[in-house]
Amino acid sequence: MKTIHSVFFQNASRLDDISSNSIDLVVTSPPYPMIEMWDDVFCSHNGRISGALKRQGGSLAFELMHQELDKVWNELWRVLKKGGIACVNIGDATRT
Repeated sequence: MKTIHSVFFQNASRLDDISSNSIDLVVTSPPYPMIEMWDDVFCSHNGRISGALKRQGGSLAFELMHQELDKVWNELWRVLKKGGIACVNIGDATRT
């Protein structure tokens, strides 16, 4: 069996170069909304997150961050073949 292996190091919220239903396996480690070191990444994608964090609006910031991650999950669903596998590395950290 011949296989093709590709690594894409990019924002997974827009995988325009990948055809729908074409991928067998995705392995990803997304930024985590509960870890402060990822705040800048999320803020660069949605300025409202920065404002919410500055106003101590943790619940709003958390929701907005998850809306950004929802874009990734939608793209993964789109590109995966039926029966494909998505492996998502999930951290166990919390924000204090």
